[in-house]
Amino acid sequence: MELKLPYRDKITLGFSLARSAGYTLEQLTLPVFEFLATGQTRRPQTQELDKLRQAYRELYQLLKKDSENIDKGIYPISVLKPEKLTQHFRRYPRILLDGYQLSKRRQRREAQDFSPEAEEYLADLPTYYKRNFHYQSGGYLTKSSADLYDHQVEILFSGAADAMRRLILPLVKAVRPGTGEGLHFLEVAAGTGRLTRFVKLAYPKAKITVLDLSYPYLKKAQENLREFDRIDFVQGAAESLPFQDKTFNFVYSCFLFHELPLEISQQALAESFRVLKEGGQLGIVDSLQKQDAHGLEWALEQFPVDFHEPFYKSFTQHPLEDLLAEAGFTQLNKDRGFFAKALLAQRPISS
Repeated sequence: MELKLPYRDKITLGFSLARSAGYTLEQLTLPVFEFLATGQTRRPQTQELDKLRQAYRELYQLLKKDSENIDKGIYPISVLKPEKLTQHFRRYPRILLDGYQLSKRRQRREAQDFSPEAEEYLADLPTYYKRNFHYQSGGYLTKSSADLYDHQVEILFSGAADAMRRLILPLVKAVRPGTGEGLHFLEVAAGTGRLTRFVKLAYPKAKITVLDLSYPYLKKAQENLREFDRIDFVQGAAESLPFQDKTFNFVYSCFLFHELPLEISQQALAESFRVLKEGGQLGIVDSLQKQDAHGLEWALEQFPVDFHEPFYKSFTQHPLEDLLAEAGFTQLNKDRGFFAKALLAQRPISS
């Protein structure tokens, strides 16, 4: 017999489910703009509805787990702090317009469609990064893209993106309890800094360095994290970290490795190993891979079809667990929820 959730847990779960429902409703409006852009529409078949029901069961279990983690004190309830509704709904028309442009770009398979603003950054970037990931306008290279990104990802995952990001926190908290005093963390490919917000709330006294390859996204991270102290911002690449050996106690990333070629992923793991102190941990949140799918294989196959993700198929076929072992890490623990998994590994202590 399943135990009843504590009262506060019911409140947090109810809030998360309501939030998820809101983003799901926004998701359902996007096919209208795809039809306007392309003249095409997709009608779900019975089999597809069965898959969606399975996905929503997985979504519910993730949100339930997230609420339980709050109730256990693994991270504070403030991780659920919503943005102002006025900000949300002012942004939504821009999301719809970008969805229209994205649909046209996807129909034409245009993955190098850059505005003058984005083109200013191209010369200094590696080849794998010079593209419109997901067909989004500007790729990761414009202020507008950075402004819309978190909202777009939440729509894509029906309001589950933040809960998926937080999957890493119970794993690292089990190894590193406390407030983070005296510790130095690094987020690699931080994007808008969303995960660092949750890490800072869980470890308020930790010093955190935030690194990203995109200047506009790094500026957005600074804006999003301005309420916190002891956070530094550095522009740089995961495969060539501008830090000395054995600097950090904890290095983490979120939704990075599925957007990297295999050889770059291997370099990024080697760099993370290098900059970690002995006994330090590496935390990764990313997409499920083939061995994790458990009936969600259809989603792993469909994702790179619907969105420009040129390295995703290879990613699903090369387990991160194996890559971590090859890089010298020992694995401590892992978890999964909805379409994401979290891994915590350690740089061994030399004998």
